[in-house]
Amino acid sequence: SVTIEKNSCIAFVGESGAGKSTLVDMLLGIFNSQGGKISIDGTELNQQNIESWRSKIGYVPQTIVLLNSSISRNIAFEFSEKSIDMKRVELAAKVAGIDDFIKDLDDSFDTITGENGVKLSGGQRQRIGIARALYNNPEILIFDEATSALDGITEDIVMSSIQKLKDQKTIILIAHRLTTIQDCDVIHVMKRGRIIGSGNYEELLERNDTFRKMAKAGERDRKIAEK
Repeated sequence: SVTIEKNSCIAFVGESGAGKSTLVDMLLGIFNSQGGKISIDGTELNQQNIESWRSKIGYVPQTIVLLNSSISRNIAFEFSEKSIDMKRVELAAKVAGIDDFIKDLDDSFDTITGENGVKLSGGQRQRIGIARALYNNPEILIFDEATSALDGITEDIVMSSIQKLKDQKTIILIAHRLTTIQDCDVIHVMKRGRIIGSGNYEELLERNDTFRKMAKAGERDRKIAEK
């Protein structure tokens, strides 16, 4: 059982197979729970209200899929260019921390990204993904290991963009690398589908063996990468 407070920043961490992404799929309504329930402000999530619930969520996966089209269309993800609200596109890009880069391009928001964003770096693609999630101004943002494929410097830039949204939206981070979740209000440690510890970063380092092992492994990997 877990309670997520509105406008808090929380994280779920754990080793591969702990159940983190499955939990996200349940929150998104992709999987139905075989027992128990998910409630939002006391209302149980069901097939009648699932679409209304999803409309409140902006989701950023680990791999961002981009169209071979303009940056503006990739952010808005609209079928027609005429349907795009450019004010919302520009605001989303600004919050995601990629507006200056876009405006420096010769064609600005009309720049074609190439097949699956081949003309962009990994960090730029990921920030377009964040801007896409922000386009409809959702109340909830879910990041499912959204920075795990990035190098350390780019990851810091992307996480800085995410942290700026704290206290404005409910942020749920699924993470394998603990460097990305140090500033979260609450971190939940998962193992075999269960939560085995909760607290902030320092509290978990002190009292949770699994978290401490993950932190040590992450520090070791970081030192190897620096060499």
